[in-house]
Amino acid sequence: MNDERWLDEDAGPIVPAYLLTRGRTVPASEAVDLLAVIITAGGLAPPAGLGPEHLIIMQKCTRPTRLVDVAAELNLPIGVVRVLCGDLHAQQLIQVEPPRSAPDATVLLEVISGLKAL
Repeated sequence: MNDERWLDEDAGPIVPAYLLTRGRTVPASEAVDLLAVIITAGGLAPPAGLGPEHLIIMQKCTRPTRLVDVAAELNLPIGVVRVLCGDLHAQQLIQVEPPRSAPDATVLLEVISGLKAL
């Protein structure tokens, strides 16, 4: 079989993101929101059957890591990473913490004003 059709020299493997989640768009765990902080549950060996992306998430999150940073490091859409992290959280392989601090309304209004000015 010719593997060239599954590889793009510049982009890497060509796998549609929806295949990584088997078409799911909603995380298995409600705790995984966009502002979540993810950390691998200590000392647990990953069970068989996890995809490579699940394993990478577990390796990268040995320290508290924001969900958006995980998505950026994996170069995957945030929705896909939410579903993958939801899988891991449902299996109790990662812990999900709320963000340490949320921006106050003043900061958010300044950001909106700045974006409108663009």
